[in-house]
Amino acid sequence: MKKDDEQTGFSAKQLKYILVLFLFLPGFAFFTRTIDSLGYFRFPYGHFHFPTSSKIPFFRLGEREYGDINEFGFRSSSYPKDTNCSYLLLGDSQTFGSGIFWKDSFPEILNRETSCYWINTSIPGFTLDNEFSMYQKVQTHFQFSDVYLFVYGNDVYELGDTPDFLHFLNHKKWYFSVFSFYFPESTRLYLKKLYFDSIQKRMELELERVSSLPYTPPLPNQEKNQIVDYLSLKTLFQISPTYLSSSLDTKTFAKKDFDRWKRTFDQLYQEIRNQGKKITIVYIPLEVEYDRNRYEVYRTLGFEMNPQWLESDSEFILDLIQLTDENRIPLIDLRKYMRYKPDLLQRGDIHLNERATRLIADVLKKK
Repeated sequence: MKKDDEQTGFSAKQLKYILVLFLFLPGFAFFTRTIDSLGYFRFPYGHFHFPTSSKIPFFRLGEREYGDINEFGFRSSSYPKDTNCSYLLLGDSQTFGSGIFWKDSFPEILNRETSCYWINTSIPGFTLDNEFSMYQKVQTHFQFSDVYLFVYGNDVYELGDTPDFLHFLNHKKWYFSVFSFYFPESTRLYLKKLYFDSIQKRMELELERVSSLPYTPPLPNQEKNQIVDYLSLKTLFQISPTYLSSSLDTKTFAKKDFDRWKRTFDQLYQEIRNQGKKITIVYIPLEVEYDRNRYEVYRTLGFEMNPQWLESDSEFILDLIQLTDENRIPLIDLRKYMRYKPDLLQRGDIHLNERATRLIADVLKKK
């Protein structure tokens, strides 16, 4: 029996190797993660876009209009101008004008009613990563003096690990988990780029499908007869019940994602400064920061709420104020003009309506 025990046990040499391995792996992980945190292995952020040099349909409550997409994959202005007064706009669906006619988006109102050219590079679904990537792509192809960065209240959430991104990760190979352990941020950037590429393919397929469908104009007064069921918000609660905290609680619940957002912003800001351009940040608040009725809708659906968002300041806006003060960046906080005003939202949706875009255009014209 003693001989059998000796055969099945570890030798002193084997134990030594195991001990060295256990000591080496934590040190190696600390080394790789330190390198990763310093940004030695940075991958391009990447972005998706509309099919280039094409004409595609857009809809407002079922009414269709076609938009011209330029060679960079964003929608062309109906009022291009040859002027020395030009601004480049970076934003998401709120800046793009999702759910309303193109002429009613606030960049197009500004193009129509001012002598300046407002170049709207926004794409629905964009995050700050995508906006930075788009900026890098178009910066040398347009003449502009200033950059307007439109920060929507859910930007930090969208930059984080959204349910769609996590679903994408679940279908990746196992070895990405190994790389992610040693190089978490670099691996995440690489996977985000692959994720954005997958969105590009899905977008093209969906637009091809929608473009081939027969068009039936909506019935008159169809909007008035519709019952608002907030289906999109109910779905949002099912897949992401912490959506609001993940957007606005940037000193606590969403601190990690805010740090990522700030890291991307610092790179964008540095690149804009290096090119001798100016930047202005425009904050478009979440509806729970200005609309009492919508705040109650979210509360009724089960979202965890914070009265500070509506009555005072969220952690996100406080962080944004500190960031702009430290860097002496102009900040246009639209809460000042939108708070407690009714009817600035599309029915049952998070997107701004024509009344809100007119308000924003009038504010920007005075700045």
